[in-house]
Amino acid sequence: MKNRCIHTQKVMKEYHYAVMLDYYRKLIIPFLIVYLLIIINFVMRFMKHDIGVLTIFNVAAPVFLAGVLIAKLEKVIRLNLRRMQVMYGKSDCECMVEFKDLILITTENKNQREISYQHILRQIETKNLIILILEGRMFIPLDKNGFIEGDIESFKKFIDGKIKK
Repeated sequence: MKNRCIHTQKVMKEYHYAVMLDYYRKLIIPFLIVYLLIIINFVMRFMKHDIGVLTIFNVAAPVFLAGVLIAKLEKVIRLNLRRMQVMYGKSDCECMVEFKDLILITTENKNQREISYQHILRQIETKNLIILILEGRMFIPLDKNGFIEGDIESFKKFIDGKIKK
């Protein structure tokens, strides 16, 4: 199977957000539950007219932290765009990913990397991408419409058989 993915700013944003949510998914649900309890506490104190500085801080701090995370993610996206500009002379880079005995990744300036299937931990599916999460917090984005050889359904079956459980 072969997949062609052009790493545009839109594609980068999609896979960076998906990967961030995947890495922090264990923290998001407890964070939301705690934040909901903080909001309930805030409303109850507001109704009693007993709002203190700590109560306001408890409500504002998680919002501030979420803003910091989003700002950091945007900075990472800009940094990756700049890296592509320096390495390839343009901000949009085309990558070909071939699935044979090993995963062969080739960029448009003919840089090649081989990766073993044993390094794949899981896959994430977004609206336009399938993202293979590898060991070492690395990932390979694949465009759903970019399959040159094979199709998306056969790829999902193929890669499910290769992912170590």
